Amino acid sequence: MNPARIEKFARVADALRCPLCGEPMALRGRSLRCGRGHSFDVSAKGYVNLMRRAVRDDYDAGFFEARSRILEAGFYRHVLDALLEALDGAAPAGPVLDAGCGEGYYAKALDLRADVPVIGLDTSRDAIARAARGGNGVCWLVSDVANLPVRDRALGCILNIFTPANYAEFTRALAGGGRLVKIVPGPLHLRELRELAGDRLRHATHSNRRVVEHLERHMVLERRLRARATYEVAPDQVDDLLRMTPLMFGVDTDALPRDRVRSVTVDAELLVAR
Repeated sequence: MNPARIEKFARVADALRCPLCGEPMALRGRSLRCGRGHSFDVSAKGYVNLMRRAVRDDYDAGFFEARSRILEAGFYRHVLDALLEALDGAAPAGPVLDAGCGEGYYAKALDLRADVPVIGLDTSRDAIARAARGGNGVCWLVSDVANLPVRDRALGCILNIFTPANYAEFTRALAGGGRLVKIVPGPLHLRELRELAGDRLRHATHSNRRVVEHLERHMVLERRLRARATYEVAPDQVDDLLRMTPLMFGVDTDALPRDRVRSVTVDAELLVAR
């Protein structure tokens, strides 16, 4: 195994706790271990699986493959740029955690810019295995956002991008002065796909009002930023867009006249809180 894929976990071991007993963990050889003997090996691909059993969800390997192609094509680059701008000038007091990182698009970009370690965490082993491909400096963990394997007040920043939050865990894990950057869909997000699916969707319209109210019950909202762009799409990219969005879960996308989609709007709102 490439030693760098193990050694990078030494940079974050002091911030981690055992997901089974809550005891501090340390890197021993090629494993993260706690004082009570729980041990988790660093895989040959450079990630650690902290889950004793797999979590069943709708996000399979095909979902992440389609999303990776859309991200690599640049459809979310303006969202990444807005995230980097929101973090510009900040000096986190500890590691940055991307909670619900998926295939790691944002965590890997931030790792190239940040002066502190970056941890990418997701319950999906498929997503984390894809994120770790090729080797990189991010410390990838298969773990649960509802039980963060992180010590109290150990993190300088948490990212929560297009995925559910757990504010009890976020506030526990953030150091004093730490920030949360939560990114949620804007009102025009994927509007072309919404119009295509019509009344087949569970929710035809979108509002962030309840999301913001829920956040403000737990944290202080400091800033709200908007990132929106519309892109032309090729037919195969429409297929990937339909495959990679939870918006279409439960919809028979094969029955949709996808040739009508010539462009797509990616609309996001960034919520910066402490």
